[in-house]
Amino acid sequence: MDLSEMGLSGLKPSVEFAFLADAVQVVGGKLFALGGGWDQLLVSRFPTRHSSMGIGMRITFPWGWDKSPVSMGVDLQDEDGRSILGKRMPHRKLPVKSPPGFSPGSVFGYPMAFTFNSLPFEAAGDYSFVIYLDEEPVHRLRFTVRERKRRSPRQ
Repeated sequence: MDLSEMGLSGLKPSVEFAFLADAVQVVGGKLFALGGGWDQLLVSRFPTRHSSMGIGMRITFPWGWDKSPVSMGVDLQDEDGRSILGKRMPHRKLPVKSPPGFSPGSVFGYPMAFTFNSLPFEAAGDYSFVIYLDEEPVHRLRFTVRERKRRSPRQ
């Protein structure tokens, strides 16, 4: 029985949750994060490069999903929607198959982690990581990059 026979044909893969962190890994089907859950990056000056950023997420699929593999991508965009990563935007192919033991109508998920090193930021502003599934934007992680206020020297 496929999704259309069950009345579930409108269901699609989705991002159940996603978060920013200093570092994220997937080990044994679990996400491990260091310095997670932030939405503001303070830097000493512009232009700058940030040493390490991670994204942790869980992608869910409806039971019976049979359109494998699913193409996944992540792009970093400035507040005007311009890509910072360009051709360096990471892509992955997810081989998707309903695991045994799941009942019709349920969902199953895959934890995913991405790490970005030495990301360039030319100016202060709002940025976002855009997550794509099969070339369609499905989730946006917004954050702000600001210059750290300098303390005035003691008099």
